[in-house]
Amino acid sequence: MRKILSLLAVLMLWTVSVIAQNRVITGQVKDDKGDPIPFASVTIKGTQKGTQTDANGNFRIEAKTGDVLVISAVGSKEREVAVGSSNSYNVSLDKSGALQEVVVTALGVQKQPKELGYSVARVKGSDITEAKVTNLQNGLVGKVSGLNVTTANNGVFADTRIVLRGIRS
Repeated sequence: MRKILSLLAVLMLWTVSVIAQNRVITGQVKDDKGDPIPFASVTIKGTQKGTQTDANGNFRIEAKTGDVLVISAVGSKEREVAVGSSNSYNVSLDKSGALQEVVVTALGVQKQPKELGYSVARVKGSDITEAKVTNLQNGLVGKVSGLNVTTANNGVFADTRIVLRGIRS
């Protein structure tokens, strides 16, 4: 009986020490101008554990001392921050320059537009929103050659079928 109680006490102490190692780390991600970066990715290096910043650039993640936080966002350089004794970190990300345009072709092959031997249709967000359409599907009508947009029924959430250059594509 005494061995069982001592084993139980050791297991409880071990469990408490394992749980006590992790703590909640909070912080804010900003750009080089001091503006918050919404929806940036915050992960712990070497693990699948991660989170995303909110609309104000704030994040919360459970980590332990010695972990490395990898913070990245679209259009910014990735940055690594080591977790120390502090529970709050303010991180500034530098801009990485202009985003490059990539075209995804058949089977997921990515190529630059200059490398293609055929025409590429481009539709910008401003092209769709200048007509003030109620949904994205109707905004694509007449913007790309060979695009057929068919609405199945009327209503607020009407089903839409989009066919690009024939039924087989």
